[in-house]
Amino acid sequence: MTATESPRAVGSAVSLEINAEHHMIRVARLVASGLAAIAGFDLDAVEDLRIAVDEGCVWLIDEGDGSPLQLACAVRDDSSVEVTGRSGRGTGDGMVGPLVAQIMAAACALHRFEVGEATVSFTLISRTPIRHDDRPADG
Repeated sequence: MTATESPRAVGSAVSLEINAEHHMIRVARLVASGLAAIAGFDLDAVEDLRIAVDEGCVWLIDEGDGSPLQLACAVRDDSSVEVTGRSGRGTGDGMVGPLVAQIMAAACALHRFEVGEATVSFTLISRTPIRHDDRPADG
């Protein structure tokens, strides 16, 4: 185990299903940010994850068919958080706007949006958190 891993958090996972309604995205953000806090993320990293989850869920609602969003959040072995989301495919083109792509690139180590025959989905992986006590001293 490295110094950045929290032994309680590695392997922790949460799954949830929410209605495809914009006001329900708050629940997804709270779950992801709570798991990130348990994993030892600092406030900036938690906020980056919250923003990325928000954008992913909005995309699912916009591109989906109105069926519930199925979400899963998990702390990976490197202490990053992986969030996946899925919904039924709607009639949209699946395009991700340039602003959303820029936000996701800044907030995540990896992000992917996919349109399948029957589903739309996203995967995002947070940056691995750096805890303040592990940073080298300026000198």
